Amino acid sequence: MKGRERLISVSLIVLCLVAFRAAGQQMPQFSQYMTNGLVINPAVAGIENYMDIRTSFRKQWVGIEGSPTTLYTSVHASIGKSDRNATGRGKFRVKGNGSGHKIDRNNRFRRVNPHHGVGAMVQVDQAGLLRTSSVNLVYSFHLPLTSTLNLASGISAGAVRNSFNTSRARAVTPSDVALLGDQVSMTKADLSVGTWLYTRYAFLGISGAHLINSGSDFQTPLDYSIAGRLVPHYFITAGYRFQVEDLMITPSVLYKKASPSPGAIDLNVKAMYNERVWIGASYRNRDAMAFLFGLNVSPLLDFGYSYDLTTSHQNETSAGSHEIMVGLKVNNELRVLCPQWVW
Repeated sequence: MKGRERLISVSLIVLCLVAFRAAGQQMPQFSQYMTNGLVINPAVAGIENYMDIRTSFRKQWVGIEGSPTTLYTSVHASIGKSDRNATGRGKFRVKGNGSGHKIDRNNRFRRVNPHHGVGAMVQVDQAGLLRTSSVNLVYSFHLPLTSTLNLASGISAGAVRNSFNTSRARAVTPSDVALLGDQVSMTKADLSVGTWLYTRYAFLGISGAHLINSGSDFQTPLDYSIAGRLVPHYFITAGYRFQVEDLMITPSVLYKKASPSPGAIDLNVKAMYNERVWIGASYRNRDAMAFLFGLNVSPLLDFGYSYDLTTSHQNETSAGSHEIMVGLKVNNELRVLCPQWVW
């Protein structure tokens, strides 16, 4: 039975590989993009005053043989950023004179100077015998439109390599030219662009990934080829955060589209207490419910964890998905506990 299950798994992977050109969702699924917007929009790079370093590990559909495993590390920082009258830690909790309401005394002076953002992201995704690796460099420019409204535009460029380990495949037709040699691989140029319109309390982001739709193919050792195109992915996200005593609540929404698959919507809410501890929930239509938890340990270290409870037909065989993220805020001179400009 185990050999039969393995054969079925490999057959499905090969089918996905051959159908790569017409496939929809090619990018890994993340539940904690709410704490690292760089994974869906390059314009986020350099939005804070510190260097943001994040590493995430995700195991999807636990219990299913060959289910996706994703690991990435991202880093980005600003060049020339200086927020006027920035007060650092606790600025969301300044109290008025006897009113008991939370206000920001410097709100009218909270203006971002024009500045650049730079960064990089390395990612490895393993699904059965199919392995996808990517390296991207990121650049963004942030421009204040008014004293409170800012606009960032960003671009991410790099390469994506897809490889299929044919030496471990157990195919129904061993002579299939697609499986000749020890490995079938393809390297393609990758390009993403995005914009991010934001204030201290609201944001709207629009981005596109895998925008270079070239005709490069998987190449076998004998120069046989299987067509393989990267499918463009599009994202639109928006959110607003507001204060209720020491509780900061951020509802948000994400719409994503990758043809020919139908568009999907994520509905999210995140609640943070005293800028230290946060919990959240996300509903991904026709897919899963995600439950999130995080802790800002210090101005240097924070971490997050999420568990996805599958609501699709996969719940019959899957024990859900786990995702862990560890973040470092390097050169954080203002000793900020939680991000001040995003989620």
